[in-house]
Amino acid sequence: MTIPLLPSLEGLLVAVLVGFLIGLDRERVEVRKGREMFAGVRTFPLIALSGAIAMILLPVAGAALLVAAFAAIAAIAVVAYLRTSAAGSAGATTEMAAFATFLLGALAGDGQFVLAGAAGVTVAILLVAKPRLEAFSHALTGEEVRAALELAVITVIVLPLLPNQGLGPWQVLNPFAIWLLVVLVSALSFAGFVASRLLGERRGLAVTGAVGGLVSSTAVAFAMAERSRADEGLAGPAASAAVLASCVMSLRMAVLAGVVNAGILARLLPVIGAMAVVGGVAAWWLGRQSTGEPVASSGHLTNPFSLRAAVSFGVVFALILLGVRAAGEYLGNGGVYAASAISGLADVDAVTIAFSRLGPGADAWRTPAAAVTLAAVVNTVVKLGLGVALGAGRFRRNVAVALGVMAMAGAAAGAVVYLRF
Repeated sequence: MTIPLLPSLEGLLVAVLVGFLIGLDRERVEVRKGREMFAGVRTFPLIALSGAIAMILLPVAGAALLVAAFAAIAAIAVVAYLRTSAAGSAGATTEMAAFATFLLGALAGDGQFVLAGAAGVTVAILLVAKPRLEAFSHALTGEEVRAALELAVITVIVLPLLPNQGLGPWQVLNPFAIWLLVVLVSALSFAGFVASRLLGERRGLAVTGAVGGLVSSTAVAFAMAERSRADEGLAGPAASAAVLASCVMSLRMAVLAGVVNAGILARLLPVIGAMAVVGGVAAWWLGRQSTGEPVASSGHLTNPFSLRAAVSFGVVFALILLGVRAAGEYLGNGGVYAASAISGLADVDAVTIAFSRLGPGADAWRTPAAAVTLAAVVNTVVKLGLGVALGAGRFRRNVAVALGVMAMAGAAAGAVVYLRF
């Protein structure tokens, strides 16, 4: 049987690169600690090559070669571990990395180049990030560990058990979708906590705001308000993160509208773009203003998210869904703007997609674009209200001013674009 040359060479190359990447960190660590080195920058590529060669020869030699190669690597790793343990050096990270490297080499030899490369980079990141990961785990309190377990329970156990279908009046209440929002709020809060521990409070919250805005800027505003109540010293960074999420929301709406029907963008982009620019400038300004300020109690937060607050948010969201559907039933087709404004209380993505699908009417794209803009402005005002009602200290004032200016910019730009042209 002939073995294909080019795919085999590609597999060997990926295996060598993955092994070299992992070996680079292992040699650096072992030399720094002054310990006898089991495997380093040369041995790890050889381990990966062993896995790749055994997998490439699988059609010829069968599985016996692969098993024998793995057994040989395992035996060497066990002997190395026993020797380092006898010398008083605890830890088996290098040995476990050797096992992973062999398997990654086998993946590359099987032609799974992207998967092997991605997994290899992940392994290298875990190895390099050891100091930060250890510092993070040592800083956790028992309450924070329980909070992480609560998040795991509501995500992995509770969410899959809920029915994914409409219930209640007009079948508008979907337990799975509502609980998914509860999970999202909790996950965003916990993600902000983790990012704050690893990157520092200010940078961690900024990352949470930017990434969270891709999913739900309302949930980010809610989570940041809760954070400001837990630590008033984070009023500036938390407000910046909440406003940044709203800025990302505007960009997300433009992308959704363009994907559904690009014809609406000519009318929509001037207004949505104005909101995004104003929001981005406001977020940058708030972040800059708080750069030199001390954080009052950074590192002393005892609960990364509030499950009770997240569930309450889910209940409010369910009530808004009922109100939106009731308005649609009683207002009929003539209440386009009213329905859009009410829908904006809960979600802007649904409004954006729905009105973009309508297509141009008698006034071209003016009515659909104006409806989407109205939803964006209303949703921004809702987040302003959330920040003022649930936040604490300067967070309330910062969010009120920034999101207020952002909403006014959208309304003013909409008045110019939709009423004059």
